[in-house]
Amino acid sequence: MSGPLAVMTVLLAEVAAGGAVVMWATGIWGHVRRGFFLLSGVVVTVFAWGAWATGRAGVRAARLEHGAEAVPGGDAMVASLLVFALLLTVWQVVMLTSREPLSKVVGLVATAAGPIALVLVAISRSDRVGLAVAEVMFGALFLGSTLYGLLLGHWYIFERRLSNTHMMRGARWYVAGVVAAVGAAALSAMNPAPALGGFSPFLAVPGFSLYLALGLVSVCALIAGFVWKLADEGGRSIQAATGLFYLAVIMAFSAEMAAKFRFF
Repeated sequence: MSGPLAVMTVLLAEVAAGGAVVMWATGIWGHVRRGFFLLSGVVVTVFAWGAWATGRAGVRAARLEHGAEAVPGGDAMVASLLVFALLLTVWQVVMLTSREPLSKVVGLVATAAGPIALVLVAISRSDRVGLAVAEVMFGALFLGSTLYGLLLGHWYIFERRLSNTHMMRGARWYVAGVVAAVGAAALSAMNPAPALGGFSPFLAVPGFSLYLALGLVSVCALIAGFVWKLADEGGRSIQAATGLFYLAVIMAFSAEMAAKFRFF
């Protein structure tokens, strides 16, 4: 599997799995109203279904062009993405109809399926599997922490009395995500450069995608510093931090896309 469908499958799966894991890892359950988990859950569910759709289309396209064995492990990858998306969907239904502890249990089970799907996405590359797994995990932390920060910042509009402790915790996760993005770019540099002329003539320049990824991650690092400072101030500064997360989402997604051009 290669080309735009392959790249988008990786990115969408990273957002879905990373967003779900970071959401639970921050320990915010029980400190915000259930609506935050409905909002976040719907967002990651949409991304999960997108990853399944593009993954299935990518595997089919590769097999039509190169034969039935063109994507080893492709069926397992598509199946895992489907299970992940279905579990997230079930979780949202349970969230709307049930209370704790069932909704929490189902949410954790659905979230656990995300990293498993990411591993199978990495294995579909069929070579340098260990590095591939590390790449997608780093990318998931980067994109997931960015998405979480954006959604949490907006939630402060609805819960104005919410302590800035949670935004600070989100800022720390975002800093960790930026560090992980540097690691993902470094691992990407170890992959052979593919022919990218079909994407853009600029990407055909040797090493351009890697330089682009590092440049965008540098911008994200600058944003991370401001987000940390603003979140620590609390009050209206959290709104400013949320505004910066808009830019962070654009930069993070673009950086990870540039890095993943070398993935397959």
